[in-house]
Amino acid sequence: MSKLQEENTFIFHRSKVMSDVSFEVQLDQLGKVPLTFTGVDVEEKLDSSGSYMKYTYSYRYEGKVDLSFIIHSYESFLHAYLDVSVHSERLFGKNDCLSGENGVIVKIKDIGEVNGLFAAYRHKDWWTRPHFNNDVTTLPPRTQSLLWNNQQDYYYLLPVVGSVFKTDIAGGEQGLQLLVSSFDGGRTKCETPVFVLGKGENPFKLAKLTTKRLIEINGGTRPIEEKQYPERLDYLGWCSWDAFYQQVNEKGILDKAEEFRKKQLPVKWMMIDDGWSQMKEERLDGFEPDKEKFPNGFKSLTNKLKNDYSVDSVGVWHTLAGYWGGIHLDSSLANDKAPYLFKTNSNKLIPYPEKGKGFAFWDAWHSYLQQQGIDFVKVDGQSAINNFLMGQMSIGEASIETHKALEASVGVHFNHCVINCMGMASENIWNRPISSVARSSDDFVPEDENGFAEHALQNVYNSFYQGEVYWGDWDMFWTVHKDANRHALLRALSGGPIYTSDRVDETDASVLWPLILNDGRILRCDQPGRPTIDTLMINPVEELKPLKFWNTSNGIGLLGVYNLSQSVVKGTVSPANIEGLGAKEYFVYDYFNQKITVLDDDETIEFTQERNDYSFYFIIPKDHVIKPLGLLEKYIAPATFATQYSTEDKVVVSLEEAGEFSFLAESGVNQVKVNGEEVSVKRLNKEEPIYVVDCSSVTNGKITIEIQG
Repeated sequence: MSKLQEENTFIFHRSKVMSDVSFEVQLDQLGKVPLTFTGVDVEEKLDSSGSYMKYTYSYRYEGKVDLSFIIHSYESFLHAYLDVSVHSERLFGKNDCLSGENGVIVKIKDIGEVNGLFAAYRHKDWWTRPHFNNDVTTLPPRTQSLLWNNQQDYYYLLPVVGSVFKTDIAGGEQGLQLLVSSFDGGRTKCETPVFVLGKGENPFKLAKLTTKRLIEINGGTRPIEEKQYPERLDYLGWCSWDAFYQQVNEKGILDKAEEFRKKQLPVKWMMIDDGWSQMKEERLDGFEPDKEKFPNGFKSLTNKLKNDYSVDSVGVWHTLAGYWGGIHLDSSLANDKAPYLFKTNSNKLIPYPEKGKGFAFWDAWHSYLQQQGIDFVKVDGQSAINNFLMGQMSIGEASIETHKALEASVGVHFNHCVINCMGMASENIWNRPISSVARSSDDFVPEDENGFAEHALQNVYNSFYQGEVYWGDWDMFWTVHKDANRHALLRALSGGPIYTSDRVDETDASVLWPLILNDGRILRCDQPGRPTIDTLMINPVEELKPLKFWNTSNGIGLLGVYNLSQSVVKGTVSPANIEGLGAKEYFVYDYFNQKITVLDDDETIEFTQERNDYSFYFIIPKDHVIKPLGLLEKYIAPATFATQYSTEDKVVVSLEEAGEFSFLAESGVNQVKVNGEEVSVKRLNKEEPIYVVDCSSVTNGKITIEIQG
């Protein structure tokens, strides 16, 4: 190991960002080898992203190892690459190779002043959660996203998953480390991108731009703006998991559908989760459903759900390996699909981790499911790729090929409608070519007495980084539960799918109606929900501060505020909590208390919350004398209307469905017409300038409201 002196300072043009950088190379036989610095080469270059300085730092070990660390330094970005060669002494002898795990370690002692820090790390193979300690030596292993700030700027570091190697972040003895691994063996060459680092004044803009830079390098997925949200998941759903667990069966699903019909609740998709498969010893034994649980197969069930119960879509669950332990070695399925299955060193059989052969397996299964009336899939256990293939195939190759195979089949048979699950490892996140929905937290566990705080924490903070490429699935929940209403509002602000998992005869429809229209369509926000800028680097579970997270809909900001601590908390609400609205003055509407405050963009309202309290606010730009709010019985009320046109003192909107339409008019209102007929107007209460028009008697489906100030 060797350290640079002045040469190991990495800069954005003239601004230092990292210094005191050193490197370790670990070889199978020799272990760690001492590297000698041999020089730095500096070039000025130009590419499609602009001008940059290219720094190539060179190291050597006794003619056996050459290492180049290459930095492309743009005005506000760094791209870092490694080029490592291990030289063989004897072409036919036993050669030393890079260790499969942590073959190269980049140690960064100094990242400058750290006033605040937020990282996301894998606390389980499948899931990430936030870490907030400003001391970078405390960064947990398997950190996948790192944001910090000083007094002037934010810095955002994303490690890259390349075509062979992946990089993780972890704390070190004196700073942070970047651990570069292939997770296979026998490699004497490492040419890989290591990380992307961005600098900016706004963390949300920075995350978006840095993510796009990583995607340009990695090429495995697309930004969320280039993805299509699945239409089927725009509607309310139900999942069998917490209702039946692995005892799911045809009768239970039909009983649940009958309950929805009696309660006139428009559940438009149903997911048959784990437990339906033919399995033996935790391995898949066949494509067809278990004959005891589903004696009539799937076709009869899906026909009944769609024809008798107005269910539009039926999904099924499977894992990325087929089942938890893969495919059973002694099954007819293993024999029939042998060319498309891969036997691991641990004697497990999985879909072949190569896009052509893997696609053939998935195509056969998904084709059968499609014929049985299945419309989409939930694919679990995704971050087990390395668990199955470590030592046999590099993590980059295995994840790229596996996801291409799966998504090609999902595209052919289910129009790309898939819920990705148990897949928050970076090799999954960055290598799904086109799918757009992914779980963003560990499971909702109904029996977990204090589970809500961790569930909310993971979903909100994980969405900061995962939300740049996926709409988050914030998981199913129970409507009959002590936290039901807190969960419902959380889902409303998620921007993703909404579905429940109540047992038969236990759904409380009143919890769900604020989330949906009469046809079951979810009133979804514009984007994934994210933590506010002033809570981005605090822990709302351990510190006496509230969790605040934001979204937007139809030009109106939406702010959820939750007390996740065990004590009373104090906090503030401000228009500055919402990104991108751009007005100078706002109405701040306290949804549950029906109170309005007028604030400048940087003013605040102070509040106190008792334990388990939660609040909800609309942040409404004060840019017109009339501001439509929508159907206030719905949480995401702004999604219930569309503005047709407006003049200086007039607004015309179309309303999605009948109900009581509300709007703000600080200077009063002269006239309101509904479908051309003048109607009476009432105030929501005497103190506030909120007006209500009753449109509930309109039955022809089309509602146009004309408001004259």
